[in-house]
Amino acid sequence: MRFLVEVPPRNRDRQLTERDKFSAAPAAAGYLYQARLALALCLRHVNGDASIEVGVEALDDVSFVSNGTPIELLQAKHHLERIASLTDHSADLWKTLRVWSVAVAKDPTIPGRTRLALVTTGHAPEGSVASLLRPPQAYPTGSTRDPKSAAETLAGIAIAGGNKELSQAYTAFLALTPSMRASLLSAIEILDDQPLVTDLAGVVEEQLRVFAPRGKASLAREMLEGWWWGRVCDALVQTPLGLISVLEIEVKLDDIRELLKREALIAEFAEAEPSEADIASYEGRPFVRQLEIVGVSPQRMEWAKRDYYRAFTQRSRWVRDHLLFDGEIARFEKRLVEEWQPRFQQMADANTDGTPATLQREGHAIYAWVETEARFPFRTDTHRFLTVGSYHILANELRVGWHREYANLCAMEPA
Repeated sequence: MRFLVEVPPRNRDRQLTERDKFSAAPAAAGYLYQARLALALCLRHVNGDASIEVGVEALDDVSFVSNGTPIELLQAKHHLERIASLTDHSADLWKTLRVWSVAVAKDPTIPGRTRLALVTTGHAPEGSVASLLRPPQAYPTGSTRDPKSAAETLAGIAIAGGNKELSQAYTAFLALTPSMRASLLSAIEILDDQPLVTDLAGVVEEQLRVFAPRGKASLAREMLEGWWWGRVCDALVQTPLGLISVLEIEVKLDDIRELLKREALIAEFAEAEPSEADIASYEGRPFVRQLEIVGVSPQRMEWAKRDYYRAFTQRSRWVRDHLLFDGEIARFEKRLVEEWQPRFQQMADANTDGTPATLQREGHAIYAWVETEARFPFRTDTHRFLTVGSYHILANELRVGWHREYANLCAMEPA
């Protein structure tokens, strides 16, 4: 398995600060990497073998089991700050070999029925042992895997020793007979130069394009991962450590697909709060000026700014993600304007005294209708903020108004 998604170049030369040296970020990123990697690999099995289950930190960093039998064990090595070089003496390589050597010593049948993979963000230099153990499809014409040579080189390194930190790994490897070492190396695949934990999001999204409607792969990933993190946590606290069936993922994908049907829109900003900078930027805008003219209270003014922010941000997100049909916003706004027109005209035609207080009261009533009664669906979305906030967007363009003389008053400087 090699990822086929282009990822942005990574900073290989960043120097560690004193604070970095004591940071838990690399370790935390490593655990998150295992969980996200497990999900990316699980998607290969969706709508395939229903017996497949995946474990995180169960039999290995990531493990795949079928009918109770391990079929794939993966060690994951993630490096935040640099591309670790997977040389013949690297700790990543030998610590992985130690884990698998101990396992094979207990059960020599493992290499014959289980794929062993080291997934790493590091690089295997050409000519190194690791470079001889990549998957067959990773080699250009004229070169090939060579587990036999790899086993001989590793045995020589282990016999020579010289690294106390890796002495237990050397011992575990040499405890295997030559034939067992050859069998072990034949089952191992080195998957180097893999994406960082952040880049894996793009890998997952690429796979979800098959399942999600056009333009919704990113949202599908967010929804799937939101469930996945919790499911992994549940599995980790079980005794023994739990496994997650691929069938669970299929069911979740079905749920997500139903939610993300072409006609459905997800309101991601229904509870979003504008920042202080956003609030400050609204001062003096026409929609705020209109509310000031009809005497809206400070609390209602705050709600209006919030609704404007949510509607503007949500509509922009739908447009950016290509989720809207041509002219859909224009048709929605046309309906809002046409619902407002007769109410505004009735107010304008009313035979009232025309005093400032009366005009303000009448305009206040029109806006009160927007706040409490105007509820028009945008396709399938019926959130209050979308209708009310869209009216504020129209008011900001002076296409609708509350006070009978709103156009003239908004053109004037506020007192």
